[in-house]
Amino acid sequence: MAETPFSSSGERYQLGMVCGRSGGTVGCMSSTSSSVGQVTLVLESLAEAPSEPDSVADAPLVAFDAFLTDQHIYGWMRLAADRLTDVLNSQAELNLVNVQLERLPAGRMEWHDRLVLDRDRLLAVRAGAPRGDPARREHLRLHPLVVQAGPYLIGGFLHAHPGVEPRAEIESRPTMVPLSLGWLEHWVDGHRRAQWPGTILFNRRLVDAMDVVTEEDLEFGLTSYPIQATTES
Repeated sequence: MAETPFSSSGERYQLGMVCGRSGGTVGCMSSTSSSVGQVTLVLESLAEAPSEPDSVADAPLVAFDAFLTDQHIYGWMRLAADRLTDVLNSQAELNLVNVQLERLPAGRMEWHDRLVLDRDRLLAVRAGAPRGDPARREHLRLHPLVVQAGPYLIGGFLHAHPGVEPRAEIESRPTMVPLSLGWLEHWVDGHRRAQWPGTILFNRRLVDAMDVVTEEDLEFGLTSYPIQATTES
């Protein structure tokens, strides 16, 4: 079994948690103590009512999708900050609770009460609302960009400072870089398996290739994997 970036105690371990159903409910065994300074992300499946731990009950509930090489973690999270980008770039470890995990490409589902996720192993995150404080927004130029990271293609608009080329802008950013009006595609054996629209944050340290494209190239289905990149990481 391959090593995963998850732990129920902060250490890496072989992910072998057994989940089962009893009386129509999902049961998992896990116990992770909250650590001071860690961000708690509260994840809930769409089919179940969200759980609201007392420590984050006043924070807004937002959609959250995280993509690793062979896992997709999704549900809902409590966001105690203006922007998800700021939270991810300020925390190396994320304390997850009520997690629904999909094994790719097979699609096998697992449920976990608590997991610790290493931010630096994330290839991409699909962000939901809120969009952040409008007062903090700067006048930036939009560059249509396609990124290849592992089995994913990511497209969207990079917001760069005037006069700064896209690659230089990305290299000056922290780990997670957002693309607005974007999409993420999962590719397996040369075939597009799934697509997700939205604002996509990609891990700039794990990019295999990237290319500045036209706005038309950002339409669903017009870019194939792997991309014929003019700029590589």
